Amino acid sequence: MKSLKEMSEEVYNNCVEKGWDPDPNRTFGDECALLHSEISEALEAYRDWKFEDVTPPEPLQHSGKCPASWDHRNSCIGCLPKPEGVGSEFADILIRLVHYARVHNIDLEYEYERKMAYNRTRSFRHGGRNL
Repeated sequence: MKSLKEMSEEVYNNCVEKGWDPDPNRTFGDECALLHSEISEALEAYRDWKFEDVTPPEPLQHSGKCPASWDHRNSCIGCLPKPEGVGSEFADILIRLVHYARVHNIDLEYEYERKMAYNRTRSFRHGGRNL
């Protein structure tokens, strides 16, 4: 398993390679909105398929050109099908989260441990809310 730090470096490097970073015009508000959009996509995937992974089980073999039946919403590189479903959307949430943590020099592993240590001190169903 990769650590969160390793994931954040891998994600950040991929974003740089694909032209997404650095982006001086992106605000923290933009980043929060993009995280929220991934959460909304997870809800839509759940509405459509519940927790079913609807990604084709086997990637298509790349033959130099895409098959006529290929849905071009997906990447043509290697003809890998775009992952679809709640699991994939959760992965997108994690990818964006570790990316922005890396951009802002936030150590998520440390913050996780710190927050969990505090959460263990909380009372049962603290806050008194049902939702």
